[in-house]
Amino acid sequence: MLSGVKIGKKKAKTKKSLLKEPPEHSLKQVNPISNTDSNDNLAVAEKLRRSLASGDTRILEERSASRPLDMIGKREVVSGNSGHSGNSVVVVKSTAAQKAEEDMTAAELAMEERKSSMSLDEQMIRNAVRVGKKRRRTGGNDDSDEELERMKRLLPHSSNKSEKSAGKAMHREQHRQVDQHFQQEKVTSKCAWWVESRSFSKHRLLALGNHVSLVMAPPNSSLVPGHHFYMVPIKHASSFVECDDDSVWDEVRRFHTALSNMYAAKRKGIIMCETVLPNKSFWQTKMDVIAVPFSVLQDAPMFFKSSMVEQSEEWGTHNKVMQVRSTKPLKSVVPKRGFPYFYVEWGNVSTSQNTGYVQLIEASGFRHDFGIDTLSSMMDLDPIRFNRKKQFSHEEERQNIASFLESWKKVDWTTQLD
Repeated sequence: MLSGVKIGKKKAKTKKSLLKEPPEHSLKQVNPISNTDSNDNLAVAEKLRRSLASGDTRILEERSASRPLDMIGKREVVSGNSGHSGNSVVVVKSTAAQKAEEDMTAAELAMEERKSSMSLDEQMIRNAVRVGKKRRRTGGNDDSDEELERMKRLLPHSSNKSEKSAGKAMHREQHRQVDQHFQQEKVTSKCAWWVESRSFSKHRLLALGNHVSLVMAPPNSSLVPGHHFYMVPIKHASSFVECDDDSVWDEVRRFHTALSNMYAAKRKGIIMCETVLPNKSFWQTKMDVIAVPFSVLQDAPMFFKSSMVEQSEEWGTHNKVMQVRSTKPLKSVVPKRGFPYFYVEWGNVSTSQNTGYVQLIEASGFRHDFGIDTLSSMMDLDPIRFNRKKQFSHEEERQNIASFLESWKKVDWTTQLD
């Protein structure tokens, strides 16, 4: 019995001590509030409680007239013992805080962006946080392509990588163009018949059109010195088939007609031939133009066809000799650009309905002077390769050029050009 009574007294003492000492968690919540602020909050809370209990709303009207209603908005009740048992502390907190960024409109976000002076890294972090919040609100875990691309654009290093790769590609292309230019210049420097070549001899230039030039062949490369010429495109071209401009072929026809009229009084005709070899893309092409007697001109179709058929085994499988006519020019016969071929033209003769022949070349060992060698056999002359080491006087070459120019004045059509 006595032990039971003692235990009851202890329990009663414990209850009284609990009433005297407030809990720690309630003290922690009240401590941050100062005495002045707590008295103000209690006064406001008491007025609100009394006015709401009596049904009087004048205090709300007075508060709304003095400041916006949203300043009164939220109430937080803090439980604890502040000297008056049973009373609750009402803390009025302001709700005029700024909106969350995810709730802002586009105009508000733009305004905040202009006001802030964040660095690029800070903006990147903020954008990444926005995307994460949006994903959490939508509850979607699927990474769509559009979202991945948007997230990649937020990262600054992705654009830098693309810019670096584009810069490297441009740098490689520039190096390739420079190497190609030096390689082309190295090859064309050996083309002594081209006006743009460093090895070109200006005194051999006979006539200059807008697209084609007429050049005297060197004596040691001429079948008949003084009567062997080159027609060369002014722009670089590896073959006449590559010349897309029809004006090039128009000037070729005008040169051919003028030379034919000039040599007709001497009972001679004009034969033209072009040899385009494989793997010579940087080589400047030229058309050999040779003045031959009428008898050789009449026999040219038969001689060239037989020679081309005999050499067909060296040229590969394309042993067919294709005909060229005024209605079927060279460009319509050769299949495409970059195709090596041999082309010969004698013009209009009574012994043939064609104006020339063309045959494709596949053998790399094809002779580049095949057409000139065929003409030399027809005219009982030595091949020009026998004369390449032969020395010719410059005076003889100047006399040949002066003689040609004297006859060329009568048929020179280039003087009519602007």
